[in-house]
Amino acid sequence: MPIPGDYDGDRRADITVFRPNTGQWFIFRSGGNTFETVQFGLNTDRLVPADYDDDGRTDIAVWRPSDGTWYIIRSFDGSFFGRAWGAMGDVATPGDFDGDSATDIAVWRPLTGS
Repeated sequence: MPIPGDYDGDRRADITVFRPNTGQWFIFRSGGNTFETVQFGLNTDRLVPADYDDDGRTDIAVWRPSDGTWYIIRSFDGSFFGRAWGAMGDVATPGDFDGDSATDIAVWRPLTGS
């Protein structure tokens, strides 16, 4: 499945594919024409790549609906973190909700409409 994003910060979309059966991300970066493979995520995860650390590059990220945890690999230093936010039945809806240019983790809860 193709995953849009600018993983190298050159303001051009990079060719990216995620294979759910193996949990592998294949990223062909347009800046420098380099190729990278990253093992990250499960086949039941929701893909939520975005710029969570505001460095101008898309971060590899998944949201696990079974336990409501977000897992993100920061592009600026390669560090990894997980944060519980959401519950079974929620829908991951990342976006910049506070206007600081970084993507915020968020969920929409269809049961309550909030």
